[in-house]
Amino acid sequence: MTDAVVVLNYHGAADTLACVSSLVNGSPEARVLVVDNGSYDNALDDVRSRWPGVETLQVMENLGFAGGMNVGLRWVLDRLSDRSSEGPADWRSETDTVTVLNNDTVVPPGTIARLAATARTGAAVSPEVRYLAEPDRVWFGGGTVDAHTNLARHLTDEELAAVDGASDDDPLRQTDVLAGCCVTATVATWRRVGLFDERYFLTFEDSDWSMRAREAGVPLVVDRDAVLGHRVSASFTREYSYLGLYYYTRNGLLFGQDRCDGSIMERGRFLRHHVLPAVSTPLRRGEHREGLRAALVLAHALLDHARRRYGRVPHRLERRARQWSDAELEPL
Repeated sequence: MTDAVVVLNYHGAADTLACVSSLVNGSPEARVLVVDNGSYDNALDDVRSRWPGVETLQVMENLGFAGGMNVGLRWVLDRLSDRSSEGPADWRSETDTVTVLNNDTVVPPGTIARLAATARTGAAVSPEVRYLAEPDRVWFGGGTVDAHTNLARHLTDEELAAVDGASDDDPLRQTDVLAGCCVTATVATWRRVGLFDERYFLTFEDSDWSMRAREAGVPLVVDRDAVLGHRVSASFTREYSYLGLYYYTRNGLLFGQDRCDGSIMERGRFLRHHVLPAVSTPLRRGEHREGLRAALVLAHALLDHARRRYGRVPHRLERRARQWSDAELEPL
């Protein structure tokens, strides 16, 4: 059996090349598809020139993590369902697992095969994800949903130690949510659960998928014998250093509402504990410009959630955030 891997690129050509190199060299059995999410940064040209066997797909505009990954997932699943379709034969035969993978990851040899083997037991699985710059430090080893705030979050080191202490050295940790930077499931599971909800665009789409998988009876696990290096927060640069607050706020409220049946009190605690400090902290420090910018972004997020406006951030706010970012990059 072979394993398909979908890698999503967005203005990250150098990261993408390092990721694909680790896959080609360390997981030669895997069939790799690289999707460029509307950035046109020459990443696909570089991939094709270096690794002719790697498939590439160009998306015309930025569809976010959810939309961009869905394009790749559909490409793979369509070819597996239509045995007469054009395209490489090894995508149409004996491929039974699909992994979605952030481009800012480096995959050690054997990791994809290990994840695929775990997925074939019927589970959906993430590896233990560690900081690329600090390989002994765990970034994601399991996740939970906070009952008081409806926040989907990573388990702390202390929580992981407690779980492992009761696990009798089982390499598989049960988890409530997976890490979207790397999720592996069988083709049957992807079809059963469905693709990512594109309303989220960016952030919380992996937690939403995880909850839907659990509702469909799919066990969620972290395989500690599969380890991945992740250059954390590579997506939240430039204008997204501001827009991250927009997606976090709007999507966090959407997740709590749709997947947790969150009450007004729980949503209030989510805002008070996890959102409002982005405004109040810079204001207390005297960083009034940053505080006011965060307040503007937050106001847009709250208004759009109230209006049920999801997907990509409004273009006007995106342009403004880009102007803020560009101004910070100008030399003094």
